[in-house]
Amino acid sequence: MFNKDALQQLSELKTNLRSEKDLASGVVRTTTRRFAFVNLDDGRDAFLPPDETLKVLPGDRVEVSLTSNKKDQLEAQLERLLDSELKQFVGRYRIKGNAHFVEPDLPQFSRWLFIPPNSRGKHEDGDYIQCRVSRHPFKHQGKAQASIEHTLGKPGEPGVEARYITAKFELPTDWSSKAQDQAQAINLTPITAQPEQEDLTHLPFVTIDAETTRDMDDAVYLESREEGWELWVAIADPSRYIESGTPLDQAARERASTVYLLGQSVTMLPSELSHDTFSLVPEQRRPVVVCRMQIASDGTIGDYRFSEALIRSHHKLSYNLVSEVLDHDARPEELPEPIAPMLKQLYQCARARGEHRQQYALVMEDRPDYYFVLNDQKKIDRIEKRERTSAHRIVEEAMLATNICAGELFSRYPGHGIFSNHIGFRPERLDDALSLMKEDSPDYAVGDPRALSDFQRLLSDLRNNPDQIPAFSTLLPLLQRMLQAASLSAEASEHFGLGFAHYATVTSPIRRYHDLYNHRAIKNILREEAPQKPSAELLEQLQTQLHRGRQACRQLEQWLACDFVSDRIGSVHTGTIGMVNSMGIGVKLDDWGIEGFVRMDQEGKPSFDSRRLKITVEAHQYRLDQKVHVIIKSVDHARQRIALELVDEDTAERLKVWEQAPESP
Repeated sequence: MFNKDALQQLSELKTNLRSEKDLASGVVRTTTRRFAFVNLDDGRDAFLPPDETLKVLPGDRVEVSLTSNKKDQLEAQLERLLDSELKQFVGRYRIKGNAHFVEPDLPQFSRWLFIPPNSRGKHEDGDYIQCRVSRHPFKHQGKAQASIEHTLGKPGEPGVEARYITAKFELPTDWSSKAQDQAQAINLTPITAQPEQEDLTHLPFVTIDAETTRDMDDAVYLESREEGWELWVAIADPSRYIESGTPLDQAARERASTVYLLGQSVTMLPSELSHDTFSLVPEQRRPVVVCRMQIASDGTIGDYRFSEALIRSHHKLSYNLVSEVLDHDARPEELPEPIAPMLKQLYQCARARGEHRQQYALVMEDRPDYYFVLNDQKKIDRIEKRERTSAHRIVEEAMLATNICAGELFSRYPGHGIFSNHIGFRPERLDDALSLMKEDSPDYAVGDPRALSDFQRLLSDLRNNPDQIPAFSTLLPLLQRMLQAASLSAEASEHFGLGFAHYATVTSPIRRYHDLYNHRAIKNILREEAPQKPSAELLEQLQTQLHRGRQACRQLEQWLACDFVSDRIGSVHTGTIGMVNSMGIGVKLDDWGIEGFVRMDQEGKPSFDSRRLKITVEAHQYRLDQKVHVIIKSVDHARQRIALELVDEDTAERLKVWEQAPESP
């Protein structure tokens, strides 16, 4: 046994050894190869050799000692595991001989993790499972273990894709007992008029939504005036029953929004509330927040006023029905006589607002929507391409106008509300954008794109006047990809993407938490209560969860799309180039809205212009937004990728004729 002096000497030796090492901390970034890297806190990257990589998992925070290897690379040796963020993940059950593993579905990570016998159950190779790390490899010679938390299903099982994606992105689906109790209490609460509420149940508000919509957030009503219109937008008001900090509020905040996955929705609020109690269903009294706006005949928004009210939706109208009335002068029997004239006035008001935005703000190009219709097996049965109609424009303009008013209101009362901001060009790409404009349009006065007026003029000219300068048509898609994504903010600022001085969304409080938050902010202003400025932590959490929800939707759509096109290999399509890199082009099929990729680096070496995002192959140039003809070549189900092949126009026409020809008896 060591005496006290020997132990002290040993401790001092270890301390001296550590002090002699070049120590640093960072986060492990794995690769699909056997090695990894450590992203050091000071911005450097250190190579982590294969034997060390076996001891860590993606995202681990570690302390390392740094040296230089034979290739003169900065190399790391693990000293301590500081933290491991990977707790739970999804993957496929794998069997290799007598050993059982999980193949984790994690980016840049290709190792299988061992599943011990007591955690295996009766799973078969290929099953979809949700797992937890039960033994970290750092202190176990690089031998990690995982335990199975949930069985998600077998390949081909109806709905397994949605269950898997829900688990992968950790979308909350369960409600706490306290949240359930609160929802039940709300359902039992009678709806009665309160002193601060206007009774507007006599006004013939209508909702306009898809036929299958059940969470109806908004209803509209309009009266014609000598100089324009008075537009009323009534928005469902769950904030009347859900106070900040209550169990339902905490659950809604965690979810951030309703996620509309194909085949199922992960709702922000319990479905009995979002689809019934709060939804503006016909002939039912509902508490709302109303925005009452004076719209001039030229589309200018004049005075506006927010208030709390009770309404009764008189009719649930579908986009298709409203479109028939407006575009084809139909007279459906189920539509009462006073409603049809109001719809026509609503459309005139929407046109005026659209023209006003075209002149003084920014209007995005109309693009079709694609509806994936699923069969009983929860697979895609068909894809319906639907163009935007006059009915969509009524709703769009009414909601935009309401959110403009909310943004203007919050800008006058600092500390209230969550703004939706957009700063225009990403700061690091601004010089690139200006350089391209100067090269291709030297006579065009760009001004300062950091100023909303100059940015609005630039984007408006690019979109609406492509003939003004020949280069505009090729510059537009390039510059649009240099724009910053919109963000949530507690500070009043412009929304460059829409061309508005201020913008704050309030029209979807049943399915977006920041809209619910903004309802409370409006009420605080109406009641002259002190502001409660949203915290940076809240804004970051909401944006992270919103991004996660969008990723989940995209991955599920791509998964089901791969299955859909598997039976349609060889079919010919027209598509639009939406992405260009050194290996080829990404193409979105015009008829289905599905995206695939054309490899161009397998035969010869294409010339890729990373600045202008164009690629040249055998004297043929391909650039963003260009139309091309393709056939579906193959599907990689493991990577969920669709391979396309370019064909010329004549070949495409011949293949289409062949596809449409009747089969021989």
